[in-house]
Amino acid sequence: HGSNMKIQSLSYLLVETTNLQEWVDYAKDVVGLMKNDSLSNEHNLYLRMDERSFRFHITTGDSQKYLAAGFSLSDKAAFDEAKSELDQANIDYEDLGDEIAKLRCVEECIGLNDPAGNRLELSYGSKNSSEPFVSTQDIKGFITKGLGFGHVVFAAPDLEPAHRFYIDILGFGDSDYMNFPMGPAPDAPEVKLNFMHCDNPRHHTVALYESPIPPSGLIHTMVEVNDIDEVGYGLDRAMQNNIHISSSLGRHSNDMMVSFYMQTPAGFDLEFGYDGWQVDWDNFEMQKSKIPSFWGHAFSPPEN
Repeated sequence: HGSNMKIQSLSYLLVETTNLQEWVDYAKDVVGLMKNDSLSNEHNLYLRMDERSFRFHITTGDSQKYLAAGFSLSDKAAFDEAKSELDQANIDYEDLGDEIAKLRCVEECIGLNDPAGNRLELSYGSKNSSEPFVSTQDIKGFITKGLGFGHVVFAAPDLEPAHRFYIDILGFGDSDYMNFPMGPAPDAPEVKLNFMHCDNPRHHTVALYESPIPPSGLIHTMVEVNDIDEVGYGLDRAMQNNIHISSSLGRHSNDMMVSFYMQTPAGFDLEFGYDGWQVDWDNFEMQKSKIPSFWGHAFSPPEN
C-alpha cells in the first residue's frame, strides 16, 4: 500500500468516431459544450466546458468508441513522482512525446492501461484557452473548478485487481463499495462497483463496474451543472433531439447527484447532473451502498 501519487482530477476524454458531424450536433444542440475553433478541424473536434482549451477531443477513425481518459497532476515534480511510482511497481507506460502533448494542450504526457485494459493518460500543465467559455445552450457554467470535469465509470471483468491498481498504484482513495442484486429473483447476479476519489472533493472521479468491457469501451462519463433547471433543460434538449434517455431523472444514494443519463454518439452514456457531494476527506469513512439511487434512475436499454 501507500502510493505517493497525487492525481488531481479527470482532465479530458478522448473519443473516436466515424461521424464527426454527429458529435458537433450533439455537443452544440444537447450538451451545450463550446467548440474550440482554433484547435478543431475536419478530423478533430475539441470541445470546451470551462476555461480549459478542451475537455473532450473527438477524432475521426473507423469506430465509435472511448479511447482514453486524461488525468492531471499538479506540476512536473508530481508528474515525475508518478512516473517513478509506476517504475517501482513495474507498470508499463509510454512517454507520448512532444507532438501528442501538444495535441493534448499539456506540458508532458504518458499513456498506460489499467489491469482491465482501460486506457489512461497522465499529464501536467493543462493549458487554458484565451477565449472565454460560452455555452451554446446558455448554460451558466459547468462545475469543474478544482474538481476536474467530472467522472468516468469503467468496466472491469475482474474487479479486484483493477480496484487495487487505482488504490495501490495510482493513489486513489475508496469512497464507496456498492453491491445490489440485479433484479428481484433470489438468485439474481450481484452488481458490484468500486467508487474512488482522487485529490479533490468530488465523491468519485473513477468508478469500476464489474462487467465485460462494452463495445463503446466505457460505461459512462459525467458532467455537472449548477441547478435542477439546467438538468431539466438538458433533458428536454436530449428528448427534442431524439437522443436515447438511458436512465430517467433520479438521485444517487452515494454521491447525492440528481441526474439523468443519455446515450452519446459513441454508444457510452453521459450522466448530466447537479448537486454532487463535495466531500471533506479528513472527516470521511468509506461507505457501503446497497442501492444505487434513492429515487428514479429507471434504466432503459436502447432499442437496437
